[in-house]
Amino acid sequence: MEQQKLTTYPSKPFGLYARLEWGLRDVKFLSPFSFSASRDGKTYTFSVLMTDYNSNMDIVLPGNHEHYLIVCIANKQGDNCVLLDGNVCRSPKVVSLKWIGENLKRKFYVKLTSDILHDS
Repeated sequence: MEQQKLTTYPSKPFGLYARLEWGLRDVKFLSPFSFSASRDGKTYTFSVLMTDYNSNMDIVLPGNHEHYLIVCIANKQGDNCVLLDGNVCRSPKVVSLKWIGENLKRKFYVKLTSDILHDS
């Protein structure tokens, strides 16, 4: 995924990831930072946050998420993306990586790169 596109419209690659990896259907892109998808007759909404952790290894989570929040931590090694239940981040808060580890539903790795392959 090209980093500039990922940071300006991250709902697209993460919506496609959710379809392929999590078996969700009917993906609809609601905004650059949100999408919805369905499974077993139920529709879920996802917000996407692209962020870094700071020197204290803390992350600022914005509040007000309906169902789920996907957090991509660009400067984290290994699994750099997590899925959080929106109920644990209803209001804005600063959380540690440890808190995220204790509250995540899923974790996965996304390679962030600025390399673009062109057809020649």
